[in-house]
Amino acid sequence: MTVGDAIRLLRAHWLFIVLATLLGAAAGIGLAATRTPEFTASADVVITVTSGQTTGELAQGSTFSQQQARNFAAIATREIVLAPVIEELNLDTTVERLRRSVSASVPLNTSLVTIEATNPEPAVAAAIANSTANHLAETVAGLSPKVDDVSGSPVKAQLIESATVPRSPSSPNIGLFAIFGALAGLLVGLAYQVIAELSFARVRTADELTDTLGLTPLGTISRDRAAETSPVAVASAPLSVRSEQVRQIRTALKFLPGSDHRALVFSSAISGEGKSTTAMNLAAAFAAEGVSTCLVESDLRRPVLVEALDLTGGAGLTDVIVGDCELDDALQPWGPDDLQVLIAGTVPPNPSELLGSERGREVLDQIHRRFDVVVIDSPPLNAVTDAKVLGRQFGGIVLVVGAHRARTADLRRALTALEIADVPLKGSILNLVRDNPTPNAYAYSHNLAAHGAPQRASVWDNQRLRTVGKVALAAAVALCVAVAGMLLSSWTGNASNASASQASSPAVALGDPKPVAVLVGDSLVQGIGGDGTTWPSLVSAELGWDEVNLGRAATGYVTSADASACGHDTCPTFVEMADVVIAVDPDVVLVSGGAYDGDKDVAAASLSLFEKLRSELPAARIVVLSPMPVGNTTPDTLSKTASAVAHSADQAGADYLEVGFPLAHHEDLFTQDGKAPNADGYGVLADTITEAITS
Repeated sequence: MTVGDAIRLLRAHWLFIVLATLLGAAAGIGLAATRTPEFTASADVVITVTSGQTTGELAQGSTFSQQQARNFAAIATREIVLAPVIEELNLDTTVERLRRSVSASVPLNTSLVTIEATNPEPAVAAAIANSTANHLAETVAGLSPKVDDVSGSPVKAQLIESATVPRSPSSPNIGLFAIFGALAGLLVGLAYQVIAELSFARVRTADELTDTLGLTPLGTISRDRAAETSPVAVASAPLSVRSEQVRQIRTALKFLPGSDHRALVFSSAISGEGKSTTAMNLAAAFAAEGVSTCLVESDLRRPVLVEALDLTGGAGLTDVIVGDCELDDALQPWGPDDLQVLIAGTVPPNPSELLGSERGREVLDQIHRRFDVVVIDSPPLNAVTDAKVLGRQFGGIVLVVGAHRARTADLRRALTALEIADVPLKGSILNLVRDNPTPNAYAYSHNLAAHGAPQRASVWDNQRLRTVGKVALAAAVALCVAVAGMLLSSWTGNASNASASQASSPAVALGDPKPVAVLVGDSLVQGIGGDGTTWPSLVSAELGWDEVNLGRAATGYVTSADASACGHDTCPTFVEMADVVIAVDPDVVLVSGGAYDGDKDVAAASLSLFEKLRSELPAARIVVLSPMPVGNTTPDTLSKTASAVAHSADQAGADYLEVGFPLAHHEDLFTQDGKAPNADGYGVLADTITEAITS
């Protein structure tokens, strides 16, 4: 395949290739969606060596520390370091499994060891990285050789940068998955088109005929359903587009290079390409010019002229050749221009031998001498050898190519057969074209012709509409893939929303013996207005919980504030916090809020939250507190919100606790602006909520 073939292939099938690329990207995004998000945390340890006072000793010590850094980086993932990490953090894993999630590297020309740990839970990743770094430092001291003049170990390791809880997942990299998926889709699309081009491709346009086979067609003939009932458009619809196209081809045939083109042998690569209909139309077009024309049917195996032209069956070409009748007796006039037609006649058992015989050549030469133009309809080239015999006798063949019918492989085989038989190709005609390749400014309809007005070409023809449709389809698929990627990015990013909260107590996910409680809620849970002591911390201390506080001011079941309002980097709704809660795997989930939702309908959102928590945390206790106002007065809409939340909790199987609002009308329990409880107010709330939970 040449560069030109590749360019033509891309132009002809660009939509398929684009769609294959986009679908590959979508498959990559889908594959990323099946991967569990993982977080990577890193800690840095520096290796130092106790060295002398001279410049040479310092240089040697620096080189030695770099060598030791590389050695201890290899030790960082060995059992001597990882086993104590598992024991310290109470991890449910083995050294081999933990080794796959821990790596150590040394930047070039440094004594720095960077330890990275990867885990589905960000707090766990940070804890593993820090613990590994600490135990590596202990191991360095134990494995370093002793030097007589140095007290302690001459090689030391010190943690200089602790790992922090990562805020975004390190994998899956959605962009990378999408890029590799798109590349795979592109390769598959190109490979398929190349295979199809070599095996199943069909010619559709004149450009493809030229680019693929090097054939410049004499003209094109549009596909017309009327040809089934009126095959000769030159006679039945002389003012139609198809008739004008036939006349243009007639003119091209008259001026072909060479001395004698009065005998034209029409053939095709395979059957069904419309060679007989093309031959009939061109014969009628020549006759319409007033020249004596004869249409000869030499397709002796499947004759069609009798039925197509409504002729009388009987004697024909075979009968003249074998001497059963004279030529004048076999010729039949057809049409208003006295076109003479010689049908096939009696079907012989040996058509090729009959046409190639000396008598057969004499009869055809007799017809050639008698008429100004002889149009010969011959069988397909790939089926039988008849057309090649006739082409040798009359100096070449006119090849009719059916658009969307003939495969390029069939056409190449037909051209090769002509080359082997040394039969010239006079020209080619592209038939059955679905779209007229040239504007039909000179085509007239019968009604418009009567008024002398030409039919105007449509600006938005079928080809342009299809092109616009293809571009729109490709754009729609690209938009869907982009939206899917953004949604997945947002979904994987939700797990990082509680990074700041988890950073304060990373041991929550590491098997601490105390029950882990995650508290989801608004400003009352976050603790706005107090002196730092909140009712969640008081309740957790009273009940022996290890608390993870996800409170966000000005949020609710369907309401989300901006970062300036809640005081955190992200302010998700309660429903959007579900993935963060599930990632902690708590023993208790306590949900309190809804006042900021106002008069919004929270039924669907609250039910979705409670059902997801119950489904993903089957062993946890899900506790839902009745919504409480954040100020010293109760909004009228709060009762509606409370009713919806209570109903959702009952449906999902969560514990709904009615705690009322013990701070109502107690201005002394609020800050001066009356918008948030003070320390005493939070104490009253803690006592009320603790009693409701334990009762």
